[in-house]
Amino acid sequence: MVAPLLRRYHIASPALAGGALIVIVVSLIGLVHTDPRIGLAAIESNRRFYLLFLACELPVLILVLISWRRFKWAYWVGWAISCALSLYLVAIFIVLEFFWHW
Repeated sequence: MVAPLLRRYHIASPALAGGALIVIVVSLIGLVHTDPRIGLAAIESNRRFYLLFLACELPVLILVLISWRRFKWAYWVGWAISCALSLYLVAIFIVLEFFWHW
């Protein structure tokens, strides 16, 4: 979410691409290496979240790579996708932390 603030130093695109690349690598590692001790329901839930992360961050990485050459609007579309995913995760965290009672 802070990548646009780095535009002054001309490192906004590398910062957004680096963040997307880290999320993609973590998602791929999570999809490949599953721990059977956590249970089938947890494995399936984690798999769905990893696929969601891949589906959101792979276009972000592609759009940022496109924006380095020519199209500056691609950076903002990628940033909006990344920002929407971040806000979604914050909403999930708030619900689980404050409103989910066992």
